Amino acid sequence: MLRKCTRAKLYKTTSISFNILISLVSIALSVLVLEGCVRFYFSNKLNYDFEMWRYAKELKAPLPDSVLPFHHKSEKSGLYYGVELKTNSRGLRDIEYLTPKPKGVKRVLMLGDSFTLGWGVPFEDTFSKQLERLIFYRFSGYQVVNMGTGNYNSSMEVELFKQKGLALEPDIVVLMYYINDTEPTPEIDGFSYKLMRHIYLPAYTNSKLKQLGMMNSSDDWLQAYYKKNYKSDSPGFEKAKYSINELIRITSEKNIRLLIVNIPDLRRLKTYPFSFATELPQGLAVQNSIPFLDLLQSLQEYDGQVLWVSKDDSHMNQFANRITAEVIFEKMLKENMLR
Repeated sequence: MLRKCTRAKLYKTTSISFNILISLVSIALSVLVLEGCVRFYFSNKLNYDFEMWRYAKELKAPLPDSVLPFHHKSEKSGLYYGVELKTNSRGLRDIEYLTPKPKGVKRVLMLGDSFTLGWGVPFEDTFSKQLERLIFYRFSGYQVVNMGTGNYNSSMEVELFKQKGLALEPDIVVLMYYINDTEPTPEIDGFSYKLMRHIYLPAYTNSKLKQLGMMNSSDDWLQAYYKKNYKSDSPGFEKAKYSINELIRITSEKNIRLLIVNIPDLRRLKTYPFSFATELPQGLAVQNSIPFLDLLQSLQEYDGQVLWVSKDDSHMNQFANRITAEVIFEKMLKENMLR
């Protein structure tokens, strides 16, 4: 009798384990099928989230640095949003630059995020390269270096300047400030990074959940999201403020001319509700007698989507990059920064 009970318990345990295994396998297969469907769907159309995921997966590498947790891989290239992104040996989307700096050469370093990188825009049409050509017609010996990196905030941009930018011996630094520069620096842990790097579905789900969280119950969800990041007790706000002050200090000590440029959000240009965000970079610039340029005044006359890279992506297109280069050049002339 005891033997029969033992066999029954063993059979029941084995049956439960088998059912659990079947369920897990079924879930795994369902996820793989869904992953394949999602990839197939987005691979046949330009989608911002999918292209950004591919860019992060293929061109970025994690770093053992809490301030600068990732940067571009060196000498890599890929096609994103129909445009080639190619990095040099320093991981910058630019040509190679000699160090020490050759005699007679002057350098302008452009610090920023995906706007400065030139997301969705051919390399020669980025505002860095258009600015370089504008300077070339009036002044000799200038090189404009594009240090833009997608998904960077001000803290990461300044850290990249310290780690790689100073070695390029800049004469001028331009900090391209964007409204989301007060977002917290992402924390990269091994498991989730590898999962989201190799499987798109978690990355896509995480992106959509973040967007839903931004919307909450506000009539203007974007304004509510930004206001949250600009509260004085926001960790990202304090870090951005500290980093910009640090950049001001370093450039002053090394006699490097500095220009701070504000890039407005192109989704609300006509009735711009984000002036509270501009107050941070502008206030620090005025406080430290640093030239400041707000691109809103030059871009506000246009309908937002005329400046977008696509109807679903509000990054600057070639036209907006051209306006940006021209206005920065005019500001540099006015401030006598080009010598």
